[in-house]
Amino acid sequence: MTRYLDTVPHPWNYAVIEAAIFKNSTDARTAIEDTEGGRLWRSLQELDDSVYVLETNISDLLDEISLFSDRSKNPAFWHQGDGSEADRHTREVKRKLANCTAALMALVDHARNFTRVSPVSGYAEELKKHFSSPGLHEFLQCLRNYNTHWRIAQANWEISHNFEVKSRQARFLVTKTELLAWNGWNAMAKGYIEGSEDAVDIYEVFSIYRGSAQKFYAWHRGAVFSQYNAILRPYLEYKRLYDGISKKYSWNTVISHLPKTLNPLQYLSRYLPSHAVERVLALPHKSRQQLDEIIRLLDMDEFCDEALRGKAYALFGLEN
Repeated sequence: MTRYLDTVPHPWNYAVIEAAIFKNSTDARTAIEDTEGGRLWRSLQELDDSVYVLETNISDLLDEISLFSDRSKNPAFWHQGDGSEADRHTREVKRKLANCTAALMALVDHARNFTRVSPVSGYAEELKKHFSSPGLHEFLQCLRNYNTHWRIAQANWEISHNFEVKSRQARFLVTKTELLAWNGWNAMAKGYIEGSEDAVDIYEVFSIYRGSAQKFYAWHRGAVFSQYNAILRPYLEYKRLYDGISKKYSWNTVISHLPKTLNPLQYLSRYLPSHAVERVLALPHKSRQQLDEIIRLLDMDEFCDEALRGKAYALFGLEN
């Protein structure tokens, strides 16, 4: 069955989208999402999800290492027999390390797929600039295969003290010997391992990589917005109109079924954040200014037609 919007040439205006919602609101939304801009926006959001998953997993890993560093200051931490806190933290770091490498590889694949369909100018140059530590990216990519096809990295704690400045550092290390026992490293990754002193510091490498990923994907998102503005803009306008019109009908239904004796201000906190509620309550009680401010804060200025505005005024005991 043909969707209404598929029969109307672009650009779609307010009246066209409203007619499509009357005919079938689900079809209208689907048709908007199926535009070129809608598909690109969805792909960009999915890439953002992959970035978020990687950043969250890295944060979990670094937090676990920091937690160990703090708790291990207590001597009792090391003397709890089988299943000690130290053993538990070690396993947790290994688990979160495996999660990080899996999330990293997922992001790499998703970024490649996105770039293949929607390339942006300067991508290779920016990638090289932001991931500038020689071999680090390749090492972490291969580490995922190491964890998957060989074994979970057998990392260990190293605690060092500097008595002169009264400092203490707890690090989680994977030794070069442990890593090089596997022959699956590519040349860049192997060079990175061999360039390390005696071991790879897990906290350090993932801290560096997270910072690089955050900066690169922030640049990439901005580059997509700029380069594909002509494609994204119509979709975002259609989406804005669809959401606004749908919200208008929703509020019309809500207001039509509210008791006439109801105090509408009691529900403000359901629909507005606290700072917005304060802005409303700072205006004269149940005044035209107060109601107009509520409409503005709900982003309904454009979509609150005379009929809906009249119902809202009546709820406030005001003349339209």
